[in-house]
Amino acid sequence: MKLLTRTSRSYLLISVGVFILSGLIFFRMLHNIFEKQLDETLFEEKLLIVQTINDSDSVPDFRSVFGHMIDITILNTPRHKNEYIRDTLMYDSDQGAFATFRHLFVENTSDENKGYTINIYKPLRDSEKLIAEIVIAVALVFIFLLFLLVWVNYFIARRVWIPFYRTINNLSHYEINQEKPLNLPKTDIHEFNLLNQALEKMSKKIRQDYLNLKEFNENAAHELLTPIAIIKSKLELLIQREDLDEQQLKLISAVFDATTRMSKLNQGLLLISKIENNQFSQTENINLETILDKTLEHFEEMIDHLEIVISKKYHQPLLVNMNRTLAEILVTNLISNAIRHNIHGGTIEISLNADSFSIANTGLPIKTDPAKLFERFKKSENNPDSVGLGLSIVQKIALLYHMNISYNYHDGYHKLKISL
Repeated sequence: MKLLTRTSRSYLLISVGVFILSGLIFFRMLHNIFEKQLDETLFEEKLLIVQTINDSDSVPDFRSVFGHMIDITILNTPRHKNEYIRDTLMYDSDQGAFATFRHLFVENTSDENKGYTINIYKPLRDSEKLIAEIVIAVALVFIFLLFLLVWVNYFIARRVWIPFYRTINNLSHYEINQEKPLNLPKTDIHEFNLLNQALEKMSKKIRQDYLNLKEFNENAAHELLTPIAIIKSKLELLIQREDLDEQQLKLISAVFDATTRMSKLNQGLLLISKIENNQFSQTENINLETILDKTLEHFEEMIDHLEIVISKKYHQPLLVNMNRTLAEILVTNLISNAIRHNIHGGTIEISLNADSFSIANTGLPIKTDPAKLFERFKKSENNPDSVGLGLSIVQKIALLYHMNISYNYHDGYHKLKISL
């Protein structure tokens, strides 16, 4: 969820809660105001009725005067003073149904020492209707203001966050192996300027560390090539000497094999470093069918020696835009892997489609976790002499060109599939 969406949603939820609480308080206050006004009216009517009782011998029909139900009873005996006002539910003859009335009850003794009771009933339907109309009107205004405030908040926040998204966009397109600096634009927001300055400073340091590491890797790899080549040549000369006994020959051969393995390891690590540093930038449209056939010819002697049967199923041409050297390395490593991990008299099946190709070979089940096959220096128990970089290089090339690589073992076949 985007930050702007989350803040807008939180603002909306809080605003709705505040508006609901404010609405309840407003409704209660409005109800109290109308109730107080109605009570004052009823008490004024009571005073007029009491004054009439004290000043005259007869009581007129106050219902016709005030327009609502008034019941007055004159008693011959004095009564104690008693008075209350409350809501009551009673039958409304005008509506033909029960309704809520405001009821004022008064009991007292007149100046003539006669008791009397006064019951005034005023219907609340008009007040309730007016309150409902006011509440609906205010609620509509509140809803309009709520959506207006949310929209204004979203619009303002979106404009405020524009520099942040520009920074994110620049960061997503920043390539550490390119000489182009980050160069984040300045804004009128102090916090974003601080963020951009910190990111620019960090990117410069990362770039410098990257260049130092790249230079170290290249220098180390290149510097190792010469001494390794010298060691191998000297060992070859030693092996050719006739005065060596069997024990000396074994020791020299072991050193020679270790040197050869170290040379392959050095070349593999140097290649991975170059791939990660994107030093194979030149690309072209390549037909993988041609690369596959050419690579199979290079391994023809090894294939014949192991009596491996090659099955090719080229359904559709597969054209990819990539560096030719990396395409050859990718295919070479896959076919070499299929041969080295095969069995004598086994099979290699190569399938080619418009959007993928796969290489499957017979072989013994692996004891290694398939998810770790593409890790560096991860070797199968069936081939301990491997340096463990072949599939790691394949994965690096696949990631460089956004290819998907998968492995599975089924019915005695190891299958590696590359999908575009």
